Amino acid sequence: MIERKHFKDINYKPFIFLVIFGAAGDKLQVSASRHHVDGFPEGLEMHGLNRDEHAEYIDGFLSGTLGDVLSAQDPETFAKCSKAHDCVIIKGEIAKDDTLDYMRNLIGIVKAFFDQGAAGVLDSSTFTLYSDESWTDKFFEKEVNAQNHAVIIESEEDGGTWLHTRGLLAFGRPDLSMHAKDEEGAEECRQVMNQMIFYSGEGVFFDGEFNIHPQDGKTYKIRSEFIEDFDNDDYNNAYCNVEIIERN
Repeated sequence: MIERKHFKDINYKPFIFLVIFGAAGDKLQVSASRHHVDGFPEGLEMHGLNRDEHAEYIDGFLSGTLGDVLSAQDPETFAKCSKAHDCVIIKGEIAKDDTLDYMRNLIGIVKAFFDQGAAGVLDSSTFTLYSDESWTDKFFEKEVNAQNHAVIIESEEDGGTWLHTRGLLAFGRPDLSMHAKDEEGAEECRQVMNQMIFYSGEGVFFDGEFNIHPQDGKTYKIRSEFIEDFDNDDYNNAYCNVEIIERN
């Protein structure tokens, strides 16, 4: 069992949406010892699609702006996925999230698909396309750490930089938003957000004031305001507006 040491039930569950290209669900063979899987996570569904019947739907994951982003990330894997005839979608709301066993099982199931020849997997929450090699290097037989699953996105805005995360929905926690006026402030935000990502994976719900102790050796007192808005396209998730109110 992978304990979530600071788990708090806030009545909103992890949501998963993965697209596995070049795979057929009815042919999947999973080894408990090899893939570290003891069951299919309750709440998830697995659907098989093929280009004979669902070509337009499959192509929708690889076209337009998203297609451009994925192609730039890994041109070789993108090309293989674009040619794949079959794909499997794993999606749904995790029923039991007081441990991270669901994530271990999910990682192993995807690895099993790769072992049977899958071309790549798209994590729709972070807009990331993984090859067998990158999935294995980042997740398989590694400690389950939310920092590996979430991304921090930065964009320029009037007066500074906006930093926000995507991917914490997979842990049933809100994503994070911070604003920085300069590069020093942006680095402080990165430090704070990385710690908040880690502890969100451990089950912390950041709503209120907290002390954060990141790797730079400082202590930051932060204020986090939970915004229960699941329709914001920047997150595809609820989120927290976070600000640093003290530095020590």
